[in-house]
Amino acid sequence: MEIVEHRLINKRDILLFVGLVAIALLAAWALQDRNTGGVARISIDGQILLEVKLSQDKIIVLESLENVNFQVKDGAIAFVKSDCPDQICVRSGFLSRQGQMAACLPNRVSLIVIRN
Repeated sequence: MEIVEHRLINKRDILLFVGLVAIALLAAWALQDRNTGGVARISIDGQILLEVKLSQDKIIVLESLENVNFQVKDGAIAFVKSDCPDQICVRSGFLSRQGQMAACLPNRVSLIVIRN
């Protein structure tokens, strides 16, 4: 009578596990890099006023225009306050992808994500 030994884990299983862990770590690193590397530009009358890193949550109040506020949250930025009548800028929501933009035309303020 022959005794057959069954292994629960073989070399192929270990290689597959290591490969999956490596892929998961690379994906997490790529997502973290994307969420912390964003930059947005705030302009008034076409003149660049401020470039904002999207890696740290904060509220931005412009000294030259106190009635317009921005919020940076979770790697995105948005108009959160404006005294304009239609509030289209505020309703634009949070912007996080390169090329997304919003503007408050009555106050001549624009916001664009220049890098994500």
